[in-house]
Amino acid sequence: MGRIQRIFFLPPMATARLGESDIPLDSFTWIEDPTLHGAGKTVISPTTSLEVLQDGSVRPFLPASIQFRDGNVLRPVAPFFELWTQLEGKTEIQALTVKLLESCGGSLDGITFVVTASNRKAARRTGDPSCAFTARLEVVGNDFSPHPLLASSLGDQPLVFPGQPIPVGKFQVIRPVDAQSLDVNLSVLRVRFTPAKGQVYGPPSAMAAVEPDLPNLNRSYELVPSVNRILNPNSPWINYTGDDTLYNNPEPGDTYDGADDASRNNRSYGVIDDTCDAVIEAIVVASGDRLRTTARVFCGPPDFAPDRRPFVSLADELIDRDPPAQEPVEAPLEALDRLADLFQRAYETASLANVDAMRDRAIGGGQVGGTPRDKPRTNDESMTPSDKPYYRFDQVEIGQPTPTQRLPYAAAAQDRHLAHAESEDLASFLRDQPELVRRLIRPPYGAFKDLKTNPAPNAKPDPKHRDPRIARDQLHDMRMPPYMLDSDASALSLTRRQYDFLIKMVDQFDPKKKKKGKVEPMQTRARAHMAQVVERRKGKKR
Repeated sequence: MGRIQRIFFLPPMATARLGESDIPLDSFTWIEDPTLHGAGKTVISPTTSLEVLQDGSVRPFLPASIQFRDGNVLRPVAPFFELWTQLEGKTEIQALTVKLLESCGGSLDGITFVVTASNRKAARRTGDPSCAFTARLEVVGNDFSPHPLLASSLGDQPLVFPGQPIPVGKFQVIRPVDAQSLDVNLSVLRVRFTPAKGQVYGPPSAMAAVEPDLPNLNRSYELVPSVNRILNPNSPWINYTGDDTLYNNPEPGDTYDGADDASRNNRSYGVIDDTCDAVIEAIVVASGDRLRTTARVFCGPPDFAPDRRPFVSLADELIDRDPPAQEPVEAPLEALDRLADLFQRAYETASLANVDAMRDRAIGGGQVGGTPRDKPRTNDESMTPSDKPYYRFDQVEIGQPTPTQRLPYAAAAQDRHLAHAESEDLASFLRDQPELVRRLIRPPYGAFKDLKTNPAPNAKPDPKHRDPRIARDQLHDMRMPPYMLDSDASALSLTRRQYDFLIKMVDQFDPKKKKKGKVEPMQTRARAHMAQVVERRKGKKR
C-alpha cells in the first residue's frame, strides 16, 4: 500500500465564461489554418470534449464542429479540474483514481470539496464588506449531483439579501468509471465548475437610464429586468459616486453603471452582475493523513473572438512574476519560431483593436503631462511622419478616414503586424532594422533592483525600463503596443521576460553587433536559414 505525499489540481486555475444555455461549450484548440488560402492565420479546431451524463459520469467525444450558441443564448465555458497526486518516495506524479485512492487507504466518502465563490467588485469600490456577496458549498466525494452556488451578503445593510440570493454558478463532482475512451481515463477524480447565466441585478429603482453617449437623443434602455430588481435599496453601493476624496477607487474609475450620468452626480445605479471568482478546495483523508489542495476559477463574459489570442497570456504573466532561474537552451530556429508566435499573437490582438479610437482616447482624451516635442510624441503628432525616428521612414503617411477606409490607423496596424507574423519575414525585419525594433518596443516597468532611489517626477526615463514614479513613463505614445491600457490605465507593454527575449533575439540578428563580437554567432543552420530568407526576399523585390 502506498502513501499519498501530496495532492493537487490540474489545471490549478481556469477561466469560466458566462452563458445562458444549459449546454456547455465543447473543447477546442488553436491551430494554424491548414487551407490553401489560410496564410498561416490562427483558427480553432475541435478537440476531445466531455459530456456529463445523467448519473454524473462523463462521455468523451470529438465534436465535428464548435457551436457557440443555442438559438439566441450563448453556451457557457465550464472547466473541469482533475485531482493528481505524488506518492511518498516517488518523483513522478499521477492522476488520482479510485483504485489508487483505495490502495492508499482512502475512499470517495473521505473526500470533501469546499467551494467559495464571491463577487467583491462593489465592496472594492465602496470599501464596505456588506457590498460583497458570497456562496459557500461543501460536497462529499461520492455525491455526484450538481449543486447551485447561491450568493448573498452579510452586514446590517446587505447588498444581496440572504432570502433572495444570486446564483453565481454550480458545482458537480464527476462520477468516476473504471474505463477509458478516446485516451481519456474515466476513473480519474474530477469536478466541474459551471458559471452563471450572465444576468444583472439591481435595487427596485434600477429601471431605466438614458444612453450616456447619445444624451441628445434621449434614448433610454432597461437597466435591470424587473424580476432581478431584488437588491437592498439602502445598501452603500446605491450611494457610491466614485469621488476620489471619499473612496479609494480602482483604475479605470468609470467602470460601473451610473459613472457617466452627470445628472445624478455620477452616482451608482446599484447594479451588479453574476460574475465571480471561486476557490475550490479538496480535502482528502487517506491512511490517517489529511491532505488539502486548492484550485481557482475566474468567471468572465463570453469570448467573442475565440480564434484571436492575446499577446500577453495568463501563462506569460505568471512566469514573468516567477521566472525560472535559468531560461531553457533553445536552438536558434526554435527561438525564432517562439518569437514569431509572439508577433503573430500581436497581430491577432491588433486585428481586434480600433486603433483610431484608442489613439484619440490616449493622446486627446485628457492625457496629462508631456510636451509637443516629446520623443516619441504624446500629442496629435503621435504615429505621424513628425514622430521621428519612431515612424518608419519607408512607411506612407496614415491618412484621414475615407468612405472606403473609415479606420486608417487600425488598417495600418493590421498591415504592419501581419507582415511580421511569419518567422521568415520576421527574421528579415530583425536583421534589416534592429535599431527601429529597439526604439519601437515600449520597455516594461523595471524590477525594484533596476529603479533609482526617489527619482523626480520629471526625471528623464531610462531607455531600458520604465519607472511608475516618472510621469513620462506612464504616458501613451506610438511605441508598441500603442495606446493600450495597463491595469492602472498607464501605457501597456510586453512582460519583462518577453521584452528581454525580444531584445536578445534582435541582438542575435543584428549584423553590426555580430561584427563587433558582442554576441555569439548563430549556428550554421541558422545562418543558412537567414541566407535563404534574404535570397527569397531579393527574389520578391525583383
